[in-house]
Amino acid sequence: MFLVLLTGPAQAAPLDQPTPETLAEARRIVQEMIRNPRGPYSRILWYCNDGTTQPPIAYACRERGGGRQHAEYSADRERLARLGWSVGTIFAPLEIADLMHSAPRQQRLRELALERYLIDIDNGWVLQRALGYRGRVQVEDENAAGRALLLSLVSDTDFGLANYLLIRESARVIPHGEETDLARTVRRAAVELAELDPAAEPWRAEIHGTPTAATAQRLRQWLARQRRDDVKRLGEGIAVDLDALYGESGRRERLHAALNRLRSPDAAANFRNAIITALDASALNRIDSLCNSLAVVRGTGFGRLPPDRRLALIDALPGVETEVQLSYQELIATQSLTRSELLSLSESLLNCAYGSGLLSGEEVDSLRKALSGANRAVVSLDSYRNAVNRLKRAPGWAIGTIRHTFAEALIRYTALDPRAARFADDLLRSSPMWILGDTLRILSRDVDQLYGSVVELNGQMLDTAVALNGGIARGPLRIFETIEAVEHATLAPGDIVVLPETIAELSPVAGILTLGEGNALSHVQLLARNFGIPNVAIDQGTVDILRPLSGRDVLLAVDDGGDVLLAPVDDRVLSALQTLERRTPRVTGLIDVPMPDLGLRELLPLARLGRELSGLVVGPKAANLGELNRLFPGRVAPAIAIPFGVYAAHLRIAGLDRRIADAFAGHAAGRLSANELNAELADVRKQVAALELSSDLRARLEDEMAEEFGEPGSYGVFVRSDTNVEDLPQFTGAGLNETVPHVVGLEAQLATVPRVWSSVLSPRALAWRSSVLSNPARIYASVLLMQSVAATKSGVLVTANLFDRRTPGLTASTAWGIGGAVAGEAAETVVITADDVELVTAAKSPYQRRLAAAGGIEWIPAEAGRVLDEREIAALRELVEEVSQKYEPVPDDTGRPRPWDIEFGFVDGELTLFQIRPLVERNTRNADALLNQLRPRRSKPQHAALSVSLNQPPGTQMP
Repeated sequence: MFLVLLTGPAQAAPLDQPTPETLAEARRIVQEMIRNPRGPYSRILWYCNDGTTQPPIAYACRERGGGRQHAEYSADRERLARLGWSVGTIFAPLEIADLMHSAPRQQRLRELALERYLIDIDNGWVLQRALGYRGRVQVEDENAAGRALLLSLVSDTDFGLANYLLIRESARVIPHGEETDLARTVRRAAVELAELDPAAEPWRAEIHGTPTAATAQRLRQWLARQRRDDVKRLGEGIAVDLDALYGESGRRERLHAALNRLRSPDAAANFRNAIITALDASALNRIDSLCNSLAVVRGTGFGRLPPDRRLALIDALPGVETEVQLSYQELIATQSLTRSELLSLSESLLNCAYGSGLLSGEEVDSLRKALSGANRAVVSLDSYRNAVNRLKRAPGWAIGTIRHTFAEALIRYTALDPRAARFADDLLRSSPMWILGDTLRILSRDVDQLYGSVVELNGQMLDTAVALNGGIARGPLRIFETIEAVEHATLAPGDIVVLPETIAELSPVAGILTLGEGNALSHVQLLARNFGIPNVAIDQGTVDILRPLSGRDVLLAVDDGGDVLLAPVDDRVLSALQTLERRTPRVTGLIDVPMPDLGLRELLPLARLGRELSGLVVGPKAANLGELNRLFPGRVAPAIAIPFGVYAAHLRIAGLDRRIADAFAGHAAGRLSANELNAELADVRKQVAALELSSDLRARLEDEMAEEFGEPGSYGVFVRSDTNVEDLPQFTGAGLNETVPHVVGLEAQLATVPRVWSSVLSPRALAWRSSVLSNPARIYASVLLMQSVAATKSGVLVTANLFDRRTPGLTASTAWGIGGAVAGEAAETVVITADDVELVTAAKSPYQRRLAAAGGIEWIPAEAGRVLDEREIAALRELVEEVSQKYEPVPDDTGRPRPWDIEFGFVDGELTLFQIRPLVERNTRNADALLNQLRPRRSKPQHAALSVSLNQPPGTQMP
């Protein structure tokens, strides 16, 4: 989800949350539909082929070219559709254009799976009382229309290959089943049952409308409450036939029926024959063959076939996946697998995940490369651990694919009904990816036992949580299921929060657990590193484990080795914390900010900026940009800095400097409460934003901008805040102040300067700084006007391997378009070493930002997959070599050089630079000491020479 661009305010974006007013109205309509016997419909009509509608009487369209009978949407349903939720879908009148041309990214098509999910988990949801509404749909018409829609959908080869998971799930939820004798028999029997007992009318309607695998079980529950034997006999016969059609007893029959539709001299026949052969193999070989067949279908088979064969293939895949799941159950129940066999099984399941559309080819290739380092009988412990840790990325990647595929619908349906948040988890549970998760649990426990690493949350040992940043936190655990809940909450600095995803504008907290890690170099992640905030990526199942601790005082401790502990604070935890406090001298961490030079008020073009001015005349963004320009000429866009002195002069003339000083002094002396201080500063902030630039400054800016940028209106600028309290040795201000992107037109550009000045007084910026500054009244703003660069790719590069500090390398997070990676979106993250590029996360943000011609930004769909190409990676390697030669190292508190944090972009393959600064991190020695107290028996290998026999089962000690 995108809440900001760079460090700016919320922008209108395709994935923005619905407004509270919209949600309130939508929820009211949904509740009325649930109570209404007609649900989202108003009446039944004939829709004739001559364009007329007729009442529901027999043969109403006979003289009008024929037609179809189904329900008419109610006014409430139409209103709900305009609000963004098209529920109660009837497929008969749908055209492929309705699905494919729904802006901005086939939104109507992508929401069908979420609509069906809520119907399945909530006894019909908006159709709860309308399932028995006779005539609302005709199954024959729904199947025919659904088949036509799907054939049109799969006929576009490029779209199908790029949206394989969407095609798969669309085939699951769009009715298109072929008519069979048994299906006809069941429907006729349902009519007979309803005539025999009118109370069975809802069952007739469901069986004629949308029967599922659960229909037979629910019908039997209803029959158990009936008294008439004839009703019970007929109903049980229907349930038996439903089992054969949709239930487990008809599994193999359905699979063979689907395979029989693939008899032809083409790739489909090869797939059919491979599956039939695999079904007779042993369980382990069966899984390997079935998964390989699924991968071949997606990799080469789909694109070679005509549309009807493609759809037949897609229809056969769920049956094949079911066989994989049952084969795994057989395998685990009957065999004890060695480490080598489990790794081979994992590789087979990666093929299944690719064939299901959950992983990309690049992701699978990356994991295969990791497994190739552990393919001998005896390997080093580090090689084994590295292979398993790489494999553990796969479930997170799969979740990313689901979020990319159904992004719009997930945002809107989860906001409407929080239960929709479990859609992704449910989709994984029904796929072979869930089996891979089970295999990874076995391997992860083995690695943890051998290596001495433990992830323990609420007393349970887990392999699904991944440590992102070390530190110690104690405070109340607060669980937020939706972004809406976070946005309406007031967070306290001592809170430990569970978030549904990475949030760009997060208030200060003590600890963070996130579903989906976003990327390692987003502003929130950098702030976490700066403040030593423990940060852990988790999955939905972990949230359920943590829920009993909601609201309780808990400890979260994470060390650099990947150990994680989250536990309720009890006497044992309190004792360990007290022991650590006695051993570790308390450091306040407060920084006394030196007074900048407010006398200099000249505008400073890029050529006059340098590092020596940082914090003295301008902020570090401008100073470092000038240094970048000097050391890397031609790679930095033109810019002008407005120094601190200009800001201070405007505040002094308006009397606002005195109000700021008095407010902080009053709070320090106890005359103003925290709320009163915030209220006073909020009023000052409004007045700063409303300031008018002096006529002298306007004239000078107009002249300087024309000289540096060109004629007014011919360019845009990013108006960036830049304070004297950023990038201090103990603190970085990444993401705290506002950047207004691509402002076009002189008047708009000048008017934006006071707005950016005012952002230094935002509650969020003040809250983060309050923990490190002793004199927060001494905050001064400079402004950097930087000419807009239409980057096709952009991101952040850190000159260290943030995922394995033992291996030298670089970490780069990159996304398509402008402002990539810093706002927390699912960017591509790679570790670049001397001879390799390791994929950590693929770019799965569904939208990218680009400069709008009239100013500001606009959003366009972004492709998933690799972002940086080989030539661009080589350019980043060369850049780091140059930086190491041209920049003096900045030491940390131990005397070691800090890594560099570099913001960059590519414009059609050419590298451009936006910012460079030292990466500020807090060490995690205290976390390691605390965990040693709480887990005194834990021990870790001291060197990488220890070996592991892969021919032995997990749990076997090292030789």
